[in-house]
Amino acid sequence: MRTRAVATSFTILLALGVLYLAGCSSVETPPTPGNKYPETQLTYAPIELDTTTFRVHFYWNGSDVDGEVVQFRFAIDQEDTLPPPEWHSTTAKDTTFLFLVDPVAALRLHTFKIAAQDDDGLIDPTPATRSFSAKTVPPTSEIIRGPAATNPIVGPNFTFEWAGIDPDGGETGGRAPVDSFEYLLLPIGAIADTLNPPTHTPLPPYDQTRYVSMIKQAVGDRLLPPHDDWKWIGIRGLKERFRNKSPVEHVFAERAVDLAGAAERNLAFGRNIRHFTVSTIQPGPIINIRSSVLTTQLAPTSGPVDAARKALQIFEGETISFSWDATADAYGGEVVGYTYALDDTSSLPGLDLGTTGVTFQPRQLPPGTHFLFIRAVDDGGLVSNAVIPLLIVHPRFKDPGAPREILFVDDSMSPGPSLNRVGNQPSDVEDTNWWTLFLLQGIGVPFTEWDTYQAGLSEGIRKAPEPKDLAAFTTVVWSVDANNSATDPTALWRTLVGGSYSELSGYLRAGGTLILTGFQLAENTAPTYVLYSNVGRGICFALQPNTPNYNLTYFARINMGIDGALENNAGLRTAAARDFVAAYPTPFAQSMAVPFDTALIDTGDGASGAKWNIYVTPGSLDQTLAPGLPRVEGWVMAQNFGCQENASAYFRVEDPLSPISAPIYTYHGVHTGIYMEGGASPREGMVCGVRVQAHDLGGSGSQVSVISNPSGAMGRMVHIGFPLYYLKDAQALSLLQAAFAYVNDSPTLP
Repeated sequence: MRTRAVATSFTILLALGVLYLAGCSSVETPPTPGNKYPETQLTYAPIELDTTTFRVHFYWNGSDVDGEVVQFRFAIDQEDTLPPPEWHSTTAKDTTFLFLVDPVAALRLHTFKIAAQDDDGLIDPTPATRSFSAKTVPPTSEIIRGPAATNPIVGPNFTFEWAGIDPDGGETGGRAPVDSFEYLLLPIGAIADTLNPPTHTPLPPYDQTRYVSMIKQAVGDRLLPPHDDWKWIGIRGLKERFRNKSPVEHVFAERAVDLAGAAERNLAFGRNIRHFTVSTIQPGPIINIRSSVLTTQLAPTSGPVDAARKALQIFEGETISFSWDATADAYGGEVVGYTYALDDTSSLPGLDLGTTGVTFQPRQLPPGTHFLFIRAVDDGGLVSNAVIPLLIVHPRFKDPGAPREILFVDDSMSPGPSLNRVGNQPSDVEDTNWWTLFLLQGIGVPFTEWDTYQAGLSEGIRKAPEPKDLAAFTTVVWSVDANNSATDPTALWRTLVGGSYSELSGYLRAGGTLILTGFQLAENTAPTYVLYSNVGRGICFALQPNTPNYNLTYFARINMGIDGALENNAGLRTAAARDFVAAYPTPFAQSMAVPFDTALIDTGDGASGAKWNIYVTPGSLDQTLAPGLPRVEGWVMAQNFGCQENASAYFRVEDPLSPISAPIYTYHGVHTGIYMEGGASPREGMVCGVRVQAHDLGGSGSQVSVISNPSGAMGRMVHIGFPLYYLKDAQALSLLQAAFAYVNDSPTLP
């Protein structure tokens, strides 16, 4: 049974130093003839038989007609059975007492007696007496650290921490923290009775309702029979560390006990009661790692041995920052420090809670393989290690005299997705042949194809090229289809949004150039619930910097310069009817050194060789009259590129007098309505193509031009928000030639 914080039925509080317990003789001096006994009065005390708080302030006085009162004798409850000379003594005339209550009822009857003693040693034979009930409001508490309630697996060493409030525990009767608690640690199936054979029943199999009921009914100092060998353990403090516990299921419970001895009631699962399983393996803190080159954090790790990780491929020349944190909350521990090392772990620096990040300059990461080691240690000495392989890739396309060469990324399949022709959608072979045997031939530089479907066939995904696959190419031409979904995302989505590291973004940061074309570019490059739902407000207005959604829209903000998009079905005349028929070049696009021409959808009778056939769907007039492409978005340009208030003050660019991202094509669609007799398409005149200057990622200012110092800048880009395959061949070739002429002249290329 726990040792109570209050050992007797009351506690004497030394309030402001006025109470003094003096020792004296326990024998009363006999009265001499004519000597008078002193008198005693309670000047302030609870009303007789009334109920008051457990903290009671008494005032008293005494008088002696033939002498003087020198001290007082008092007794509480059963102490009055002792002779008055053996009662407690004090010279004070007031003090505060703390009275215990019944732990369950939170109420108890008490009697207080006090008698004056004069200078002749006579004690008032009729002490002042008051009987009353002391009452308290039971405290409340909650577990604030330790294994979760829903059966997590933890190691043999774990810690629980808690906090409690006593509603009337303050010196003036107000709220106060609780510092006295009791806990139970119950190993399922075990007994606390050490007799052989045991005289108690083992704890039953775990059932939440059963165990919560058992613990709530244990209002005394132990569980009820037949498990009354398990006792509440008292503790003055807010934490208990458990070490080397048996590898079985456990139930832990804690409750607060106030100064009057009242125990907490209505214990609740989760708040006061936890169920967990102890393992023989102690994992250590969980380490979370983030980086400037990652869109989301890396997979967390725990324990002394990290799981095998695929190397982060990063282009040479990039400044890379890592940050980390760790938590031992899963088992109630606390992280006491971190340390890290690059490549050489023979002399790791000492532990420091402030060591939560590092930045590596390009000179520290020459091409080749490197390893970043990160360690976290908890208050019990448990260690977790993370090992992050880094493959630094040299961008050969930036070498002096490097030839111009294109990597064509074929990220396009028929709807379904399928390799076969579906309606007007070409088969994979037809689409590839059109690009490789016709369109790319018209550029006049060597090219290599990367088929995302074939590259990821063994993994069951569409796989983007890695930095080592991109290192030789001065330009990437990427064609993406309309099949992006949560279950089967495009490779473009995987590299820009759906993975920790973006291979394509790393290539662009290294100075590579990009021509991106296809269906739903906004939906393929940022979460649609951000772009579409905030089209009226914009990414920069709707999202706070450094939030997950904000970070996942970096490509739309920094690489495209758009702030939102009107989703592809907004311009439909009826369900599934197509409305996009043309893209008109802006005056800016027509004024470029190699101008952009109007892009018209190639429609007509399939027998005539037209790529987009006006075919007849029985019973669906709007389908019959549907000459345009589906799934082409309208974009909203960002008012402030990258969400900065003044782009020229934050981004180093080629031409500070021109927008970093400028529209080159606007959307044209057929009228709404089955007969196309209604108003214009809701996306009419919106942007569907942009040209992006070479620029850095902010912070360099505009005083140094990219042209004079292209190192570390992103290469030029052109984003065409509709697929080239469905244009007339001559127009498609003209458009691609104009786009390539622009990116090929990027100052980031040799």
